[in-house]
Amino acid sequence: MNNLVIKRSQLVEFPITGTPTTLRRYTARTVQNLSRNNIILYGIECYTEDQLAATPSGGAVIDTADANQVVLTLMDTNKDQFLYNAPIISLIRANVGGFVTILKPRIINLSDCYIQLTDATGIATNESVVFNFYYDLIGE
Repeated sequence: MNNLVIKRSQLVEFPITGTPTTLRRYTARTVQNLSRNNIILYGIECYTEDQLAATPSGGAVIDTADANQVVLTLMDTNKDQFLYNAPIISLIRANVGGFVTILKPRIINLSDCYIQLTDATGIATNESVVFNFYYDLIGE
């Protein structure tokens, strides 16, 4: 049983801009709540078009069949890549028994986090990979 106590959560989009290219770094769309290096990330999950019809900005969500072609890297404020090239397919709750991935709490720098494509076949320009970040504010 996964009894995650959610203090705060935020959907974060990583849009695939331009021609989808393998090994190119695609960074997150700016999220005001998360862009001040004042959040402690403690959990994450990923959504595909099966779980989320559209991104918060109205864009297309990556197709479920393409999830095995994307990896995620998260970096903390010390520039430590504490989650490096993690396949996003392992962050989708439907694939892991309904569990949210729990992380050792870290202060992250969202602008240093990125996704990469290991294969661009079938991935369309302007699709996004969407994550739900579970976090707490420093000092709360």
